[in-house]
Amino acid sequence: MGGYAGQFLQIDLTAGTITKLPLDKAFARNHIGGLGFSAELFLEHIKNKPHFDAYAPENPFIVMTGPLTGIPLNGAARWTVCAKSPLTGFWGDANVGGYFGAELKCAGYDGMIITGAAPSPVYIYIHDELVELRDASQYWGLDTYTVNDRLLADLGVDAKHQGHTLSIGPAGEGLVRFAALIHNKGHAAGRTGLGAVWGSKKLKAIYVCGSGKVKPAHPARLKQLRGELKDLYAESIGIAAMRATGTVTHMDVGIISGDIPIKNWNQTDWDQINELGPAAIEEKIHAGHRTCFGCGVACKKDARVPGGPFKMEKGPAPEYETVAVFGTMCLNPSIESVAKANEICNRMGMDTISCGATIAFAIECFEHGLIRAADTDGLQLAWGNSEAIIALTEKIGKKEGIGAVLAEGSARAAAHFGGQAADFLTTVKGLEAPMHDPRNAHGFGLAYGVSPRGACHEASLTFEVEGGTFYLPDLPGLTAELPPGSQDRAQLNVVCQDYGMVFSHCAVFCNLGGMPLTATRTVEILNCVTGFDYTLEELLAIGRRLWLLKRGITGLFGARRKDDQLPKKLMQPLPEGPTAGSTPDMELMLAEFYKIRGLTEDGVPTPVTLAANRLEQLAELFKQA
Repeated sequence: MGGYAGQFLQIDLTAGTITKLPLDKAFARNHIGGLGFSAELFLEHIKNKPHFDAYAPENPFIVMTGPLTGIPLNGAARWTVCAKSPLTGFWGDANVGGYFGAELKCAGYDGMIITGAAPSPVYIYIHDELVELRDASQYWGLDTYTVNDRLLADLGVDAKHQGHTLSIGPAGEGLVRFAALIHNKGHAAGRTGLGAVWGSKKLKAIYVCGSGKVKPAHPARLKQLRGELKDLYAESIGIAAMRATGTVTHMDVGIISGDIPIKNWNQTDWDQINELGPAAIEEKIHAGHRTCFGCGVACKKDARVPGGPFKMEKGPAPEYETVAVFGTMCLNPSIESVAKANEICNRMGMDTISCGATIAFAIECFEHGLIRAADTDGLQLAWGNSEAIIALTEKIGKKEGIGAVLAEGSARAAAHFGGQAADFLTTVKGLEAPMHDPRNAHGFGLAYGVSPRGACHEASLTFEVEGGTFYLPDLPGLTAELPPGSQDRAQLNVVCQDYGMVFSHCAVFCNLGGMPLTATRTVEILNCVTGFDYTLEELLAIGRRLWLLKRGITGLFGARRKDDQLPKKLMQPLPEGPTAGSTPDMELMLAEFYKIRGLTEDGVPTPVTLAANRLEQLAELFKQA
């Protein structure tokens, strides 16, 4: 069985115990890896007590790699984390790149299940066979950049080569509901607030150093595949754009179609958009290129602001989502301030999407008199006020003043402010929407609505397929050419969820680095690495089952049809611009989607659907609910 380390770590923080569990071959084949492993293990751990608060010790936190993690291959460095989300109360997961996942595999572990809560701050130390819980008191209170540097300095003498860290900052410690986990300063497990779960468990960091290698089942064939893929990548316009400017290349592309939210989703055009585009970034803040383990795409960038009010040393540059949410969403044309906001979020350990969207929400509340200067310690929350945006980002991370209200997420803040504040929300299931407008592509709207974790453009491959960055002619069930509007978007979503579950969340491929791959190539690579003999049909069936499992867990936590709706902001037609007059027909798409998926009218998998997909345990839990 190639591609797998062959064991998990089970760590009970309450008892202080560490157990090594073998990976069963049949389990590996049937669940592939990543969130496939995690969802099944998560359900197993909560089945006897499925109702608990996200901050309770009973909330399992699972770190999991895929069979491709640790294999030197473009777009194959990613890994996953999951737990119940403190922000939404539903299933929470995040997908991460960098080096941590590969290092964990090289240390000999496919993943870890972390349960309970420590009585005082701890970190997990992993160096091959040696796994220990160690005191983290000296690191508690430090930002993620500082704890990364200090841990590596303190532990360097113990390792033959420098290991890698995953940590929370003050936001996670303080239970900011959209707190993130930060790996190597710039790789964030950002969405759904899982950093706050660590804070509740008093888990500050994980350090891992591995001396082994991840071995594919068929190394000679894999070497040949790399040669074949080299030409494919060389010819890809998308990959060339990623190498040149990273994800911010979308600033130039998205504005044409109306995909970029502006002024808290009130506009799709802005005369200062170029101040935030790739050319401005290159001129004003660009400081180099970075990459993830084994990947030649190198879409990650560094930034530096040499002086002025937003001065920052060289460090990870803001990605597209961050540039849009702290830039266009707030009518803020200062790319230097966006870079600073990104650094603050990384250091404090916060999801940039939820943080920036919550700030844009607060600015609109301020504009309508729901928040006053007396509430903000004098901050004028005006559109484009770069200094106020930075100050408010810091307040949120520290939970100071109004920052403590906004640190609860925009949905809870709206309930606190009252009045028409809910009209300014951009949340689905309590999760702030990413920077892609469903008025531009209606399938995005359905994807946001039915995603188990809330508004998310990467919960499936709908964004990539409908947006045109993925071409999958060998994937059965996709309409060759989509008609305009909302027609056929339900079928599109179903196919993209089944395949995306395999591709993005189980294998685990990067949706950027993997964009040139067809479904046939994906199957070939998986079989080459694992030694299994998957067919595309089998993988789609696995993806379907695992997507329904995640959806079912969110349903077990209480999600219903009302939670699949888009907020008013995303449904208001705009009078002008590329998307003028366009809104998704959510009722049409949801009705079609529920029918195809085998869900009840309230959005829960039917007993027949659960039985047909070997989810009997989940069906039994629904009966008991």
